[in-house]
Amino acid sequence: MTGPKTEARPTAPRPAVRGMQGAQQAHPTQQQAHPTPAPKPQPTQQAGAISAELAELLRTGPFEAALRTAIRSSRLSLERIQHRLRARGTPVSITALSYWQSGRRRPERPDSLLALAQLEQVLGVPENSLSALLGPPRPRGRTRQASTEAPPLSALWSEHESAAELLTKIDTNHDSKLTRLSHHDVVHVDQRGDLRKIRTRKLVRAETNNADRWVIMFDGASSVATPPIIRPIRSCRLGQVLTDHARDLVVAELLFDHALARGETLLLEYEIIDPPTGPNEAEHSFCRLFRLPVRQYVVELQFDPAHPPAGCESYVGDSSMQEAEQPKQLQVDRFGRAHAVALDFGMGVFGVRWKPEEQQGTEPSGTD
Repeated sequence: MTGPKTEARPTAPRPAVRGMQGAQQAHPTQQQAHPTPAPKPQPTQQAGAISAELAELLRTGPFEAALRTAIRSSRLSLERIQHRLRARGTPVSITALSYWQSGRRRPERPDSLLALAQLEQVLGVPENSLSALLGPPRPRGRTRQASTEAPPLSALWSEHESAAELLTKIDTNHDSKLTRLSHHDVVHVDQRGDLRKIRTRKLVRAETNNADRWVIMFDGASSVATPPIIRPIRSCRLGQVLTDHARDLVVAELLFDHALARGETLLLEYEIIDPPTGPNEAEHSFCRLFRLPVRQYVVELQFDPAHPPAGCESYVGDSSMQEAEQPKQLQVDRFGRAHAVALDFGMGVFGVRWKPEEQQGTEPSGTD
């Protein structure tokens, strides 16, 4: 299963750099005898002039819905918001902003909470209106756990109501009966730096008789209504596919060609083709959430050789998406390829992110 872009989009954040909203300039009248001083920067919308929809969301939540609506109402791109926050001394990456508005992460660290207070001013919403929707911090677990301590599949998404509900409608009993021997993701990135396709190959071993399926969850953190395309390639076929278009969540079964006997291994392969993203969604990352350990995990990035990224790194996090180690820089070769490897990894998140050629001023690392 994946997290942001956990395949579970793997996602998180995606579009290419988009044009920012231009501010209208006021022209002085002829009656002015003296030039007026430059006006102080103002929020995009006045707190008292917010829409009824936004006012209701700021009152009831959830946090991510209120934030998405506030960003949409502000008419500011994520790039422009990031620029304004940096100018205020509270820098936040576009990846983090995208995660916040998708509900995949929340600002919890002290520097993130300071940035949120400034973000309220940038968006022109009342002071503490977004902060009040956060609730208590999420518990943080260890990055790695023994398989006997691994929580149920649904527990990883317990704070994500839509995901937890979708998982109740699908058979996940076989998930713990399959040992992860190896896992290889190839992430294809287009010339604008947007994630377009993930091709996955897994080698698993059945620990009991009759294991017959693999369940995947793809969390795209996007507002587009078109779900990703899941295409089985080897040793499997598509079973149930459940989608929550509002949250861009997909849960799907990959049914094996035959039920496995105990000790039998299976090499399965499939790909996920991602649709174009919305105007405020920068998805320049991919991560995989491992509930159970995997002996070898390889994530390979394939960029357009003519448009390599300005930067690329891997990172490790715990199950709540909090980063647990310093990111590691990845080298991109002349063919536009880079890769990262993890051995005996899990429970936790292993991810990669990149700074597209067009976004020279964007930090590749994300904040909560």
